Amino acid sequence: MKKRGKNLFLLMLIWGMVIGSCVYCVSGCSKDNRSRDAKQWTPESGRAPVAGDEYTNPSDGSVLVWIPGGEFMMGSNDGDNDEKPRHKVRVEGFWFGKYEVTNRQYGEFLRATGFPEPGYWDDPDYNKPDLPVTAVKFYEALGYIEWANLRLPTEAEWEYVASGGHQYEYPTNNGSIDHDNSNFWGVGGKDTWLETPGPVGTFPPNPYGIYDMAGNVWEWTSSLYYRYPYIETDGREDAQARYQRTMRGGSWQFGTRYCKTTARHHFAMHLRYDYVGLRMAKSGAAPIGR
Repeated sequence: MKKRGKNLFLLMLIWGMVIGSCVYCVSGCSKDNRSRDAKQWTPESGRAPVAGDEYTNPSDGSVLVWIPGGEFMMGSNDGDNDEKPRHKVRVEGFWFGKYEVTNRQYGEFLRATGFPEPGYWDDPDYNKPDLPVTAVKFYEALGYIEWANLRLPTEAEWEYVASGGHQYEYPTNNGSIDHDNSNFWGVGGKDTWLETPGPVGTFPPNPYGIYDMAGNVWEWTSSLYYRYPYIETDGREDAQARYQRTMRGGSWQFGTRYCKTTARHHFAMHLRYDYVGLRMAKSGAAPIGR
């Protein structure tokens, strides 16, 4: 009887643990699912987007992350002359591409519009589906954003996101740079790409959840290459102006100084270089319409 009573007690104890685990799992899993669902925002969500919300653009599949507006210090008094002076800038909340635009996405654009192929489109070292599209002229980038119903980020928006909310020196997961968190000139650690960009999303994201802002490919911005301070209304965001446009982020062909959060680069709008790609942005809370 004692043995039977002991076995019955153990059976009841085990059963209680199973029931408890199931209750915990149901409540915990539901909580996890709610967290995952909370990150997926659509215009039908019935709420304003919050930091970290993601929206998938139906036209091109770009995943956009909601970046709350705020103020930050743009530029650097210790950098190149075109980064000076360091000054305060405010940006409004906006959507920003989680990844650089890929060859897969750009291929859909080419098939839909008949636009000319970018440089190296037939080169197997450059045209893998998950690599960022590169060798894109600024005028071709304008065609893509028109088709995708999106836009390029301004230079201020790009640097605001790149600073990670912490005024990071480099737009990485921790504000420093090495071959375990970025694809820049050379190889080492996780960076095994010496002569090409790497697949998007290979390295850890920055604090806003954005990937590959340091290195990989330079990214076009909408901004004309004007002197600082950055003033959005001084003509630098004139979409019709013909002048050099600014690029940000560095690339696999450039050293770390070009990957800094504040570093600027610029090209004429009609030129093609093998290390220039693009990333999407969208104004306002509801990413529908232009």
